[in-house]
Amino acid sequence: MDNRVLKDIRYFEIKPDDYHGKFDGMIGNIYQNSPDTKYIGQRIARKLNEFGFISGEFDHIYINLSQILNDNEINESPLFLDKQIKYYDYGLKASVFNNLTDSEKDAKIKEITFKVLNWIYKTDELKIQLIKNVKDLIDKYDKCLLIKYITKETSQYRIDLNFQIRPNDDKSTLIIEYTDKKENNTKQTITDILDYEDLYSLVDKVVIKDGLIIFQPKKSYHAELVAGKYKNQSWNIEIKNMINKE
Repeated sequence: MDNRVLKDIRYFEIKPDDYHGKFDGMIGNIYQNSPDTKYIGQRIARKLNEFGFISGEFDHIYINLSQILNDNEINESPLFLDKQIKYYDYGLKASVFNNLTDSEKDAKIKEITFKVLNWIYKTDELKIQLIKNVKDLIDKYDKCLLIKYITKETSQYRIDLNFQIRPNDDKSTLIIEYTDKKENNTKQTITDILDYEDLYSLVDKVVIKDGLIIFQPKKSYHAELVAGKYKNQSWNIEIKNMINKE
């Protein structure tokens, strides 16, 4: 059995027997989700990923909201699409959820996510502690949660790339920090990205040349498509123009 590091958490809903119309299974048809719902799962999953959280043979957790189950009841779903995906059903009345404000919906989705994670890994104390650590960080930073992406370190400098997923309800952000070990100072710059997943195509390696931090993209057709979304944006950062971090 493969040991995979968790990559993603997504939200779905179970179709009622009396439902009519188009239904894609994603949350939003029956349960009226908030604009931030999908990003909550991404933040939690990517922070656990940063901590090296081994989810099992699967690395995607899909949570199905269900009106069939009792409130707060959790079951492993028999639905199978791929061994890398595991579905879990969670009991919640749509009428109750839909009467909440957007902020209350976000709080509920966070609560559900951590309940499901704790239910899945209830016999593993180490995993339960990692889940608690991430919950504490989510409670503290919410949308502004910082997630590590890449660190490059030499005897002379250190470069840290971190990102935030939709901290301001629009774009995600890439935070670039450059530490000069000889001068013992750190400079920072922040740039917008359309989607945090774009980073995996845009930044494969980091090099410094002629006072520039240069991001080398992956070499693939998909990476070229992603780069096309940023054709008017430079990915070479001049170190001298970065802001000193207090």
